[in-house]
Amino acid sequence: SFNRPIGITTDVTNLYVVEYTGQRIRQIIIDNGTVTTLAGSGTATVTGQSPDGTGTAASFNNALDITTDGTNLYVADGSNNLIRQIVISTGVVTTLAGSGSGSSSNGTGTAASFNRPWGITTDGTNLYVSEYNGHNIRQIVIDNGTVTTLAGSGSSGSADLTGTEASFNRPSGVTTDGNDLYVIDNSNYLIRKIE
Repeated sequence: SFNRPIGITTDVTNLYVVEYTGQRIRQIIIDNGTVTTLAGSGTATVTGQSPDGTGTAASFNNALDITTDGTNLYVADGSNNLIRQIVISTGVVTTLAGSGSGSSSNGTGTAASFNRPWGITTDGTNLYVSEYNGHNIRQIVIDNGTVTTLAGSGSSGSADLTGTEASFNRPSGVTTDGNDLYVIDNSNYLIRKIE
């Protein structure tokens, strides 16, 4: 059974599912439907405690979306305002980026911050994260955790412009075809393209 599954990705052999209310990352073997808990204690992260750890010793707080490069999983940990990395082979969970402060600032690793990260996708080199409350699309270099704002002014709007001159209103889902990004601009009722 699952407790409010909300995000899903695949490495072709397995499915990986985010449980929003269940506070876990589940693994499903596609060939036979076997379900296991890859990471997450089932209880939301307690304020002031590190959410990192291995397998069920790690914790999440209303995670929303997930993507994979085949070796690692990357999770938009919504209420923790963090981007988490899970090594698929070991279940080791670490914080790739985010201070947890709930603001939107650029920086490297935990020196950067997010405001309700919701959607996440990857082109294999970078992660792209939609910030639901921050009204931005952020880019993270996977190798070093450098976070920048790719698009969005940080204020709600619907301007079709370049970079931080453009605006979104509560962007949620995001995906890529390897060249462009496509964003569900939730409260604008739009699908946006970022070249």
